[in-house]
Amino acid sequence: MGMIRCRGVSGMKEGIMETETARRHDARAIEWHVRLRDGDDRAWEAFADWLAEDPRHAAAYDAIERVDAAIAPLLSEVSFAPAERTAANDDAVMPASDRRVRSWLIAGGALAASVAAAIVVAPQFESGRYDVATGPGERRTIALDATTVVALNGSTRMTFDRKNARFASLVGGEALFRVRHDDAAPFTLHVGRNRVEDVGTVFNVVNDAGGVRVTVAEGEIVYNPGDRGISLHAGQGLIDPSSSKTVRVIATPVASVGGWQKGQLLYGGAPLSSVAADLARALGVRIDMAPAIANRPFSGAIRLDGSGLGQLERLAPALGVTVQRGSAGWIMKPGDGAAR
Repeated sequence: MGMIRCRGVSGMKEGIMETETARRHDARAIEWHVRLRDGDDRAWEAFADWLAEDPRHAAAYDAIERVDAAIAPLLSEVSFAPAERTAANDDAVMPASDRRVRSWLIAGGALAASVAAAIVVAPQFESGRYDVATGPGERRTIALDATTVVALNGSTRMTFDRKNARFASLVGGEALFRVRHDDAAPFTLHVGRNRVEDVGTVFNVVNDAGGVRVTVAEGEIVYNPGDRGISLHAGQGLIDPSSSKTVRVIATPVASVGGWQKGQLLYGGAPLSSVAADLARALGVRIDMAPAIANRPFSGAIRLDGSGLGQLERLAPALGVTVQRGSAGWIMKPGDGAAR
């Protein structure tokens, strides 16, 4: 009897310890979820190290992302009671990204139990492919496993496979990939009818109405592997326009790859239509382009300052355009003697 009783107590202790460990993983995953929204390169490196420490870290982070995706559409309908005491600087307007983080933190206490339950229960019923989408101006980070992390820019839709962490499909939008190469199972990204295969790398891909753009920051990728595949190394990129069958290989500054994560957009002769698409994703607005200037090249750096539409209007002279409000968003038109 004594031995049986001891085993029971031991089992209870082990269960309690496992629960506490899971809670610590969940709490840390939430911290990373918030931190990576504006994380720099060092933050990403630290995040990758954390994922590699324990396979459960990736599972916890992925679960937090799923919960956030389910909660996000509801936050706009929730009214949070004002605090009884207001700090002196609370009259300042809070940026949208900060309001989102604050909503996460305020809701965190009430959600803790449901988050833990979702982490334990949800994976048991999930299988096969699933979609992840971001709204205009929204960003998300998906950890497919401890060595593969995908960051989605605004207005982006992707498809993943819970049974295959080496597969992804960029349906539309923009994403940055950090992938560790595996000769036995290379990571393959489907972009419409095209494929991107990694050879151990960090790379950025855009898939929009203008076509496909790929840039490489580290390592190497192969675009459409096969006899006519195109290999790209760090500092290279390609443009595969939807209006032509000619794929153009270009040089690209390594620092510019995935620069949208740090609020930095760098261009060297990019068509204005691509610049407009990048701004639309970053600012969370629709921007249409007058055909007459869609292919006009632009070279320069744009530092996103978080002011949204105000910045779009201030950028117009530097881009050599005028911007007007249309029925469905904004329209870029040729400027009147503006800088080109």
